[in-house]
Amino acid sequence: MSKQQVSTKHHFIPKFLLREWQDESGCLWIYHRNGGGDISLRKGAPKSVAYVENLYTLYPEYRGAKQSSDKIEKEVMAKIDDQAAIVHRKLLDCGVNALTVKERTIWSIFIASMIERSPQRLERYKNISQVDDYIDDLHEAHPNVAGLIETLGFNVQAVRDNTILKFMVERVLDSELSQSIGKMEWIIAQTNTSGEHFVLGDSALIINNDAAEDEPLYFIRLAISADKLLILAYDSSSLSFDFIATLTITYNIAVISKSEKYVISSRALKDEACTKFNKILEKMHRV
Repeated sequence: MSKQQVSTKHHFIPKFLLREWQDESGCLWIYHRNGGGDISLRKGAPKSVAYVENLYTLYPEYRGAKQSSDKIEKEVMAKIDDQAAIVHRKLLDCGVNALTVKERTIWSIFIASMIERSPQRLERYKNISQVDDYIDDLHEAHPNVAGLIETLGFNVQAVRDNTILKFMVERVLDSELSQSIGKMEWIIAQTNTSGEHFVLGDSALIINNDAAEDEPLYFIRLAISADKLLILAYDSSSLSFDFIATLTITYNIAVISKSEKYVISSRALKDEACTKFNKILEKMHRV
């Protein structure tokens, strides 16, 4: 029996969501920021973007341990995305109020995964827990750990990184986080202005006003198609018509400003009635 292939291409924006930005030819319009700051355009399939090699891979922690594992990708992320894809279609076709309690729970877990699974978020956790600090903490908790590390051939960085990934999974599946998301007010804002459309970026989820990402979660915004924006609010009384309009109009600006590598569109980016894409891209170009 042949070995099961290990998955290494891990999408932090799932392909089912990216497909909503395909043009008539099945391609995404991907505006990529090169190393020198230049912005280049290429067209590509959903599988060609919004992934990092081995983003969720668990590595061997000591000499003689089992090979690298894609358990998190296959047993956690893939299952979340498969279920969320079904709910996503219902959201687009029927709206928020059509969701059952179970479907709302599934999508709440998916939103929690979108918060936690991004490369930026994982890098943030790694910066909090530097390898040297991690080793110092191990020494403090277990004074004889240095000898064990040498004897057993422990890969301390793998131990640290695997611990962070397991923490990420706990956060995603944590009922407190997903329940708090489920209790928020959910609405879908649709752009009806000719030419206007939503984009995605390597940071597609906008939390609060983007000045602070940490909890409590006051607002969450995520485009679920090129013309529909899902808005979640902690306080439903804050969702006046004018405020919803503001959150809708500023979403693209927030996404492009946060994006470090690329912006994903369903068409060529040009100045529209509300969103001046050319000006936004010029700013992105200067960064």
